[in-house]
Amino acid sequence: MKRLLLPALALATVSVSSFAQTKTFAITSEKKGEFQWTAIREIDFSTGEFTKTLYTKTPQQELQLRGINGNTIDNNSFITGRGVAAAAYDKVTNRLYFSEMYGNELKFVDLNTSNAGTLSIGVNSDARFSTGTKNYDESNVITRMTFGSDGIGYALTNDGNNLISFTTGANPTVTKLGGLMDSRRNKDVSIHSQCTSWGGDIVGDVYGNLYLITMRNNVFKINVAKMEAEFIGAIKNLPATFTTNGAAADEDGNIVLSSASNADSYFKVNPSTLEATVIKGGKDMFNVSDLANGNLVYQHKNTVVNTVNTISKGEVSVFPNPVLNKNFTVNFNKLTAGNYTLVLTDINGKAVLNKTVNVNATSTEKVAMPTATGAGIYMLRVVDANGKTVHTSSIVME
Repeated sequence: MKRLLLPALALATVSVSSFAQTKTFAITSEKKGEFQWTAIREIDFSTGEFTKTLYTKTPQQELQLRGINGNTIDNNSFITGRGVAAAAYDKVTNRLYFSEMYGNELKFVDLNTSNAGTLSIGVNSDARFSTGTKNYDESNVITRMTFGSDGIGYALTNDGNNLISFTTGANPTVTKLGGLMDSRRNKDVSIHSQCTSWGGDIVGDVYGNLYLITMRNNVFKINVAKMEAEFIGAIKNLPATFTTNGAAADEDGNIVLSSASNADSYFKVNPSTLEATVIKGGKDMFNVSDLANGNLVYQHKNTVVNTVNTISKGEVSVFPNPVLNKNFTVNFNKLTAGNYTLVLTDINGKAVLNKTVNVNATSTEKVAMPTATGAGIYMLRVVDANGKTVHTSSIVME
């Protein structure tokens, strides 16, 4: 894997400061009514106002940019020159990840090192993120991207035949998961159909699923473990001219929608009923092709969802996940030998299990969840003898 980190680039249009967890980023046109997705802005859906502009495509200085591997980067297109096709925000690393319309690289804006006048960009050039040569029909273009409750990023092509996962830690990985299968309940609405199921955006929920809202406003529930997409209905009450192009969750766990074709309004959708209601628009409305934030569908304001998948560089792993029959195994791999405590909590932070284990370099530990625990998402922490958390994972029990 090649991982390319670019130096900071001075840009007059950047305005970045400290961010709250619920910030939402929008990939927009440069001006209302345009269809070139090269601007990155922040939007407040409580007011409908765009509050910050991270980047707009403007004439740039002639800079020679080189990555750590010595590659020269094209200054005219290395950020959003070909148009952003998909974006996702990782609240753990405070990075906005994105891919371009005809690109095969995973790029990100590092908000930790960006500030007023400076935008820091990184590129993951892992070949496994590539979906091949892009054809005129755009079937293998990645147009949907999000982070799940497991802290892992997911990217999906238009045709549903390429679902890719990626991590964001010190040693990032990219994995080709394969193509999605249609649920037997889908009948005539296939995840692969261009007429019903291309475009749009995906967003994660607190139970470990992904929700795909297609350009034609159809909704699929994606079970990543089974690689299955189930059609659950079409969104109600949207204008005839509204195509869904961006989706994110608000702090109450509803789905927020934006459109590339309709800049008049944004919409909030109840995920249980698929009923849409208008969100008040601000004074400066833009066509929006993509939305991204750190919220999850079905979350609540007081719900704490820890989406750190691992902070121990692969020294701990959990399987199977999702959990079957309330039993799972923790593999400690190369974790330093000693006594550790396994702490399991539910999504509201309530303790479910505490277990002390003695670890050596190759040990594993079988864990049986209490019989009273129900289906849902749980958080597992591995705590060392000094009380320091050395690993955190999200575990889904079906």
